[in-house]
Amino acid sequence: MFCYKCGKEVPLVDGLCRECYAKEHSLITLETHYPVVICKYCDTYLYDVWRQFSYMEDIIDTILDKAAGKRRIRAVEDFGPPSYDPLQIRYKVIPEKETFVVECEVFGRDDPFSDVAITEDHVFVVEPKYTVCPRCSKKYGGYYEAIFQVRREGRPLTADEAQYFIDEVSSLSDAELEKNEMAFIAKVQTRKEGVDFQMGSLKFTKKLARTLLSRYGGSIGESHRLVGFDRQEGKERHRTTVVYRLSKFEPGQYVFYKGSLWMVANAVDKLSLESFDDAVTIDFKKVEKEANEGQLEIVESEFMRKGLIASLNDGAEVLALDTYETYELEAASVPTGLTQGDQVLFLIKDGRCHVVSP
Repeated sequence: MFCYKCGKEVPLVDGLCRECYAKEHSLITLETHYPVVICKYCDTYLYDVWRQFSYMEDIIDTILDKAAGKRRIRAVEDFGPPSYDPLQIRYKVIPEKETFVVECEVFGRDDPFSDVAITEDHVFVVEPKYTVCPRCSKKYGGYYEAIFQVRREGRPLTADEAQYFIDEVSSLSDAELEKNEMAFIAKVQTRKEGVDFQMGSLKFTKKLARTLLSRYGGSIGESHRLVGFDRQEGKERHRTTVVYRLSKFEPGQYVFYKGSLWMVANAVDKLSLESFDDAVTIDFKKVEKEANEGQLEIVESEFMRKGLIASLNDGAEVLALDTYETYELEAASVPTGLTQGDQVLFLIKDGRCHVVSP
Protein backbone atom coordinates (compact mmCIF):
# COMPACT_ATOMS: atom_id res chain seq x y z
CA MET A 1 0.00 0.00 0.00
CA PHE A 2 1.18 3.47 -0.88
CA CYS A 3 0.95 6.62 1.27
CA TYR A 4 -1.41 8.97 -0.53
CA LYS A 5 0.64 11.95 0.68
CA CYS A 6 4.22 11.02 -0.19
CA GLY A 7 3.81 7.80 -2.20
CA LYS A 8 5.94 5.57 0.02
CA GLU A 9 5.10 1.88 0.00
CA VAL A 10 4.98 1.12 3.73
CA PRO A 11 2.42 -0.03 6.32
CA LEU A 12 -0.15 2.77 6.55
CA VAL A 13 -2.15 4.45 9.30
CA ASP A 14 -5.38 5.96 7.94
CA GLY A 15 -3.84 5.91 4.46
CA LEU A 16 -0.66 7.68 5.54
CA CYS A 17 2.85 6.57 6.39
CA ARG A 18 3.91 7.24 9.97
CA GLU A 19 5.89 10.36 9.05
CA CYS A 20 3.00 11.94 7.14
CA TYR A 21 0.50 10.87 9.80
CA ALA A 22 2.58 12.66 12.45
CA LYS A 23 2.66 15.82 10.31
CA GLU A 24 -1.09 15.75 9.66
CA HIS A 25 -2.19 15.13 13.26
CA SER A 26 -1.61 17.68 15.99
CA LEU A 27 -1.21 17.03 19.71
CA ILE A 28 -1.97 20.55 20.90
CA THR A 29 -2.67 23.90 19.27
CA LEU A 30 -0.72 26.89 20.54
CA GLU A 31 -0.86 30.54 19.54
CA THR A 32 2.38 32.30 18.67
CA HIS A 33 1.73 35.24 21.01
CA TYR A 34 0.19 35.35 24.49
CA PRO A 35 -0.31 38.77 26.09
CA VAL A 36 -0.75 38.10 29.83
CA VAL A 37 -2.16 40.69 32.24
CA ILE A 38 -0.15 40.77 35.50
CA CYS A 39 -0.91 42.83 38.60
CA LYS A 40 2.03 45.11 39.38
CA TYR A 41 1.29 45.06 43.11
CA CYS A 42 0.68 41.39 43.91
CA ASP A 43 1.68 38.00 42.49
CA THR A 44 -1.41 37.44 40.35
CA TYR A 45 -2.11 37.22 36.62
CA LEU A 46 -5.30 37.15 34.57
CA TYR A 47 -5.95 34.02 32.53
CA ASP A 48 -9.73 33.57 32.46
CA VAL A 49 -9.62 34.42 36.19
CA TRP A 50 -7.04 36.05 38.46
CA ARG A 51 -4.53 33.43 39.60
CA GLN A 52 -1.58 33.38 42.00
CA PHE A 53 1.91 32.75 40.61
CA SER A 54 5.50 32.70 41.82
CA TYR A 55 7.48 32.25 38.60
CA MET A 56 6.95 32.81 34.87
CA GLU A 57 6.89 29.01 34.53
CA ASP A 58 3.59 29.01 36.47
CA ILE A 59 2.02 31.16 33.74
CA ILE A 60 3.51 29.01 30.97
CA ASP A 61 2.19 25.84 32.63
CA THR A 62 -1.31 27.36 32.64
CA ILE A 63 -1.04 28.18 28.92
CA LEU A 64 0.04 24.61 28.15
CA ASP A 65 -2.67 23.12 30.38
CA LYS A 66 -5.33 25.11 28.53
CA ALA A 67 -3.90 24.10 25.14
CA ALA A 68 -3.99 20.40 26.10
CA GLY A 69 -7.73 20.60 26.79
CA LYS A 70 -9.03 17.68 28.82
CA ARG A 71 -5.73 15.85 28.64
CA ARG A 72 -3.05 16.26 31.26
CA ILE A 73 0.50 17.38 30.62
CA ARG A 74 3.63 16.23 32.40
CA ALA A 75 6.84 18.24 32.36
CA VAL A 76 9.86 15.95 31.81
CA GLU A 77 13.55 16.23 31.08
CA ASP A 78 13.64 13.13 28.85
CA PHE A 79 10.73 11.62 26.98
CA GLY A 80 9.50 8.17 28.03
CA PRO A 81 7.10 5.79 26.25
CA PRO A 82 4.46 7.82 24.35
CA SER A 83 0.90 8.06 25.65
CA TYR A 84 -2.32 9.85 24.80
CA ASP A 85 -2.85 11.10 28.35
CA PRO A 86 -0.73 12.58 29.76
CA LEU A 87 1.26 14.33 27.06
CA GLN A 88 4.95 14.80 27.81
CA ILE A 89 6.32 18.32 27.50
CA ARG A 90 9.69 19.93 27.92
CA TYR A 91 10.44 23.57 27.30
CA LYS A 92 12.93 26.33 27.91
CA VAL A 93 12.25 30.00 28.55
CA ILE A 94 14.36 32.69 26.91
CA PRO A 95 13.91 36.09 28.60
CA GLU A 96 14.04 39.05 26.24
CA LYS A 97 13.73 42.77 26.93
CA GLU A 98 9.95 42.89 27.41
CA THR A 99 8.85 39.35 26.58
CA PHE A 100 9.61 35.69 27.22
CA VAL A 101 10.19 33.33 24.30
CA VAL A 102 9.18 29.74 24.99
CA GLU A 103 10.63 26.88 22.93
CA CYS A 104 8.53 23.80 23.57
CA GLU A 105 8.54 20.11 22.57
CA VAL A 106 5.42 17.97 22.96
CA PHE A 107 5.53 14.18 22.74
CA GLY A 108 2.72 11.63 22.78
CA ARG A 109 -0.15 10.14 20.75
CA ASP A 110 -3.03 12.02 19.18
CA ASP A 111 -5.46 9.13 19.71
CA PRO A 112 -5.75 6.62 22.56
CA PHE A 113 -5.87 3.77 19.99
CA SER A 114 -2.99 4.98 17.82
CA ASP A 115 0.48 3.49 18.08
CA VAL A 116 2.12 6.40 16.24
CA ALA A 117 4.37 8.55 18.43
CA ILE A 118 4.23 12.23 17.53
CA THR A 119 6.77 14.91 18.41
CA GLU A 120 5.81 18.56 17.92
CA ASP A 121 7.92 21.68 18.20
CA HIS A 122 6.29 24.97 19.19
CA VAL A 123 7.60 28.46 19.76
CA PHE A 124 5.46 31.14 21.37
CA VAL A 125 5.93 34.47 23.08
CA VAL A 126 4.55 35.49 26.48
CA GLU A 127 4.21 39.26 26.80
CA PRO A 128 3.44 40.62 30.30
CA LYS A 129 1.00 43.54 30.41
CA TYR A 130 1.11 45.20 33.82
CA THR A 131 -1.98 46.64 35.45
CA VAL A 132 -3.72 46.66 38.84
CA CYS A 133 -5.99 43.75 39.76
CA PRO A 134 -9.46 44.53 41.19
CA ARG A 135 -8.42 43.53 44.71
CA CYS A 136 -5.33 45.76 44.74
CA SER A 137 -7.30 48.57 43.12
CA LYS A 138 -9.62 48.54 46.13
CA LYS A 139 -6.86 47.91 48.66
CA TYR A 140 -4.57 50.72 47.51
CA GLY A 141 -7.45 52.98 46.58
CA GLY A 142 -8.49 53.24 50.22
CA TYR A 143 -11.45 50.86 49.95
CA TYR A 144 -12.52 49.01 53.08
CA GLU A 145 -15.79 47.49 54.26
CA ALA A 146 -15.22 47.33 57.99
CA ILE A 147 -13.07 48.51 60.88
CA PHE A 148 -11.72 45.86 63.22
CA GLN A 149 -10.60 47.07 66.65
CA VAL A 150 -8.56 45.16 69.24
CA ARG A 151 -8.94 46.50 72.78
CA ARG A 152 -8.44 45.30 76.35
CA GLU A 153 -11.00 45.73 79.09
CA GLY A 154 -10.05 48.34 81.68
CA ARG A 155 -6.86 49.69 80.10
CA PRO A 156 -5.04 50.35 76.79
CA LEU A 157 -3.04 47.60 75.10
CA THR A 158 0.68 47.55 75.86
CA ALA A 159 3.12 47.95 72.94
CA ASP A 160 3.93 44.22 73.06
CA GLU A 161 0.26 43.28 73.06
CA ALA A 162 -0.47 45.62 70.15
CA GLN A 163 2.36 44.13 68.07
CA TYR A 164 1.31 40.60 68.96
CA PHE A 165 -2.20 41.16 67.61
CA ILE A 166 -0.95 43.05 64.54
CA ASP A 167 1.09 39.94 63.70
CA GLU A 168 -1.81 37.61 64.56
CA VAL A 169 -4.38 39.48 62.44
CA SER A 170 -1.89 39.78 59.54
CA SER A 171 -1.23 36.03 59.64
CA LEU A 172 -4.95 35.19 59.65
CA SER A 173 -5.53 37.64 56.78
CA ASP A 174 -2.74 36.08 54.69
CA ALA A 175 -4.21 32.61 55.20
CA GLU A 176 -7.74 33.76 54.29
CA LEU A 177 -6.58 35.52 51.09
CA GLU A 178 -6.14 32.10 49.47
CA LYS A 179 -9.94 31.68 49.65
CA ASN A 180 -11.22 35.27 49.81
CA GLU A 181 -9.37 37.89 47.77
CA MET A 182 -11.10 40.67 49.72
CA ALA A 183 -9.73 39.54 53.10
CA PHE A 184 -6.95 42.13 52.92
CA ILE A 185 -5.90 44.70 55.49
CA ALA A 186 -6.08 48.14 53.87
CA LYS A 187 -4.51 50.01 56.78
CA VAL A 188 -3.29 49.47 60.34
CA GLN A 189 -3.53 52.27 62.90
CA THR A 190 -2.01 52.03 66.38
CA ARG A 191 -4.04 54.16 68.76
CA LYS A 192 -3.77 54.97 72.45
CA GLU A 193 -6.49 52.44 73.29
CA GLY A 194 -5.33 49.63 70.98
CA VAL A 195 -5.12 48.77 67.28
CA ASP A 196 -7.53 49.56 64.42
CA PHE A 197 -7.53 47.61 61.15
CA GLN A 198 -9.31 48.77 58.00
CA MET A 199 -10.55 45.51 56.48
CA GLY A 200 -11.52 44.75 52.88
CA SER A 201 -14.21 42.22 53.82
CA LEU A 202 -16.90 42.54 56.49
CA LYS A 203 -17.54 38.79 56.30
CA PHE A 204 -13.89 38.03 57.08
CA THR A 205 -13.81 40.69 59.82
CA LYS A 206 -16.59 38.89 61.69
CA LYS A 207 -14.85 35.55 61.15
CA LEU A 208 -11.60 37.07 62.43
CA ALA A 209 -13.27 38.26 65.64
CA ARG A 210 -14.76 34.81 66.24
CA THR A 211 -11.36 33.18 65.69
CA LEU A 212 -9.64 35.44 68.22
CA LEU A 213 -12.50 34.94 70.67
CA SER A 214 -12.10 31.15 70.45
CA ARG A 215 -8.35 31.44 71.05
CA TYR A 216 -8.10 34.12 73.71
CA GLY A 217 -11.54 34.59 75.21
CA GLY A 218 -12.88 38.10 75.78
CA SER A 219 -15.93 39.60 74.08
CA ILE A 220 -17.12 40.94 70.72
CA GLY A 221 -19.12 44.08 69.99
CA GLU A 222 -20.48 45.57 66.78
CA SER A 223 -21.66 49.03 65.71
CA HIS A 224 -22.75 50.65 62.44
CA ARG A 225 -22.23 54.17 61.10
CA LEU A 226 -23.88 55.92 58.15
CA VAL A 227 -21.16 56.88 55.62
CA GLY A 228 -23.14 57.83 52.51
CA PHE A 229 -25.90 57.04 50.06
CA ASP A 230 -25.74 54.62 47.11
CA ARG A 231 -27.60 56.42 44.30
CA GLN A 232 -27.59 53.36 42.01
CA GLU A 233 -29.26 51.09 44.57
CA GLY A 234 -31.13 53.84 46.39
CA LYS A 235 -29.84 52.68 49.76
CA GLU A 236 -27.93 54.17 52.64
CA ARG A 237 -24.34 52.96 52.97
CA HIS A 238 -23.18 51.96 56.44
CA ARG A 239 -19.74 50.97 57.70
CA THR A 240 -19.48 48.34 60.42
CA THR A 241 -17.02 48.46 63.31
CA VAL A 242 -16.29 45.14 65.00
CA VAL A 243 -14.58 45.38 68.41
CA TYR A 244 -12.72 42.46 69.91
CA ARG A 245 -12.09 43.15 73.59
CA LEU A 246 -9.54 41.16 75.60
CA SER A 247 -9.92 40.45 79.29
CA LYS A 248 -8.59 42.85 81.95
CA PHE A 249 -5.60 40.84 83.20
CA GLU A 250 -2.01 42.02 82.67
CA PRO A 251 1.55 41.06 83.73
CA GLY A 252 2.52 42.22 87.22
CA GLN A 253 -1.01 42.07 88.59
CA TYR A 254 -1.84 39.92 91.59
CA VAL A 255 -4.83 37.63 91.48
CA PHE A 256 -6.61 35.30 93.84
CA TYR A 257 -7.23 32.03 92.00
CA LYS A 258 -8.93 29.00 93.54
CA GLY A 259 -7.86 29.80 97.09
CA SER A 260 -4.25 30.86 96.34
CA LEU A 261 -2.46 34.14 95.68
CA TRP A 262 -0.62 34.45 92.35
CA MET A 263 1.24 36.99 90.23
CA VAL A 264 0.30 37.35 86.54
CA ALA A 265 3.39 36.53 84.45
CA ASN A 266 1.85 36.62 80.97
CA ALA A 267 -1.46 37.87 79.61
CA VAL A 268 -1.03 38.03 75.84
CA ASP A 269 -1.83 34.62 74.37
CA LYS A 270 -2.59 32.89 77.69
CA LEU A 271 -2.90 33.75 81.37
CA SER A 272 0.21 32.48 83.18
CA LEU A 273 0.33 32.70 86.98
CA GLU A 274 3.42 32.25 89.18
CA SER A 275 4.32 32.10 92.87
CA PHE A 276 7.84 31.06 93.86
CA ASP A 277 8.35 27.67 92.13
CA ASP A 278 4.65 27.11 91.44
CA ALA A 279 3.08 28.03 88.11
CA VAL A 280 -0.26 27.55 86.41
CA THR A 281 -1.50 28.42 82.92
CA ILE A 282 -5.14 29.16 82.07
CA ASP A 283 -6.53 29.36 78.53
CA PHE A 284 -8.32 32.64 77.97
CA LYS A 285 -11.36 30.63 76.93
CA LYS A 286 -11.63 29.61 80.61
CA VAL A 287 -10.59 32.93 82.15
CA GLU A 288 -13.91 34.74 81.65
CA LYS A 289 -15.88 31.75 82.90
CA GLU A 290 -13.82 31.36 86.07
CA ALA A 291 -13.81 35.12 86.72
CA ASN A 292 -17.60 35.20 86.42
CA GLU A 293 -17.85 32.27 88.83
CA GLY A 294 -15.68 34.07 91.42
CA GLN A 295 -12.79 31.60 91.06
CA LEU A 296 -10.46 34.28 89.66
CA GLU A 297 -10.27 37.89 90.86
CA ILE A 298 -7.77 40.73 90.70
CA VAL A 299 -6.24 41.86 94.01
CA GLU A 300 -5.57 45.59 94.10
CA SER A 301 -1.99 46.43 95.10
CA GLU A 302 -3.05 48.53 98.12
CA PHE A 303 -4.34 45.38 99.82
CA MET A 304 -0.97 43.61 99.49
CA ARG A 305 1.49 43.83 102.41
CA LYS A 306 5.22 43.12 102.62
CA GLY A 307 6.32 40.31 104.87
CA LEU A 308 9.10 37.91 105.81
CA ILE A 309 8.94 34.17 106.41
CA ALA A 310 9.97 34.02 110.08
CA SER A 311 9.67 30.25 110.44
CA LEU A 312 8.78 27.30 108.27
CA ASN A 313 7.59 24.10 109.93
CA ASP A 314 4.35 22.33 108.91
CA GLY A 315 3.06 25.65 107.66
CA ALA A 316 4.79 29.00 108.07
CA GLU A 317 4.82 32.16 110.12
CA VAL A 318 4.73 35.45 108.24
CA LEU A 319 6.16 38.58 109.88
CA ALA A 320 4.49 41.79 108.65
CA LEU A 321 7.23 44.36 107.95
CA ASP A 322 4.93 47.32 108.62
CA THR A 323 3.54 46.31 112.04
CA TYR A 324 5.82 43.38 113.03
CA GLU A 325 2.76 41.30 113.70
CA THR A 326 2.92 37.62 112.78
CA TYR A 327 0.37 35.61 110.82
CA GLU A 328 0.01 31.86 110.49
CA LEU A 329 0.25 30.40 106.99
CA GLU A 330 -1.47 27.03 106.75
CA ALA A 331 0.53 24.12 105.30
CA ALA A 332 -1.86 23.80 102.36
CA SER A 333 -1.16 27.45 101.44
CA VAL A 334 2.67 27.18 101.41
CA PRO A 335 3.95 27.59 97.80
CA THR A 336 6.57 25.22 96.43
CA GLY A 337 10.06 26.68 96.83
CA LEU A 338 9.25 28.92 99.81
CA THR A 339 12.09 28.98 102.39
CA GLN A 340 12.67 30.63 105.75
CA GLY A 341 13.89 34.22 105.38
CA ASP A 342 12.14 34.77 102.00
CA GLN A 343 10.52 38.13 101.47
CA VAL A 344 6.89 37.83 100.40
CA LEU A 345 3.79 39.79 99.67
CA PHE A 346 0.85 38.60 101.69
CA LEU A 347 -2.89 39.07 101.84
CA ILE A 348 -5.37 38.38 104.61
CA LYS A 349 -8.58 37.13 103.00
CA ASP A 350 -11.51 35.64 104.91
CA GLY A 351 -9.33 35.38 108.01
CA ARG A 352 -6.61 33.34 106.28
CA CYS A 353 -3.10 34.35 105.22
CA HIS A 354 -1.94 33.90 101.61
CA VAL A 355 1.54 34.71 100.23
CA VAL A 356 3.07 35.27 96.81
CA SER A 357 6.56 36.04 95.51
CA PRO A 358 7.16 39.82 95.32
